[in-house]
Amino acid sequence: MKIKLTSVYVDDQDKALRFYTDVLGFAKKTDFSHGPYRWLTVASPEEPDGTELQLALNSNPAALSSRWRPPT
Repeated sequence: MKIKLTSVYVDDQDKALRFYTDVLGFAKKTDFSHGPYRWLTVASPEEPDGTELQLALNSNPAALSSRWRPPT
């Protein structure tokens, strides 16, 4: 079994794309929009046909309200 695609939920897709490409060295593979939805994936430049990470926008209100926050 081989994982070809997995989702990483992010608050800001543009910021996540910059982090994954500029800091971690991934390459943008797919980026298209349909209305308010955006499908954005990155992959390793050494294995462009390997596992893709979908940088999925996490706009689910339940997930946002229960997100872990550091203690104050």
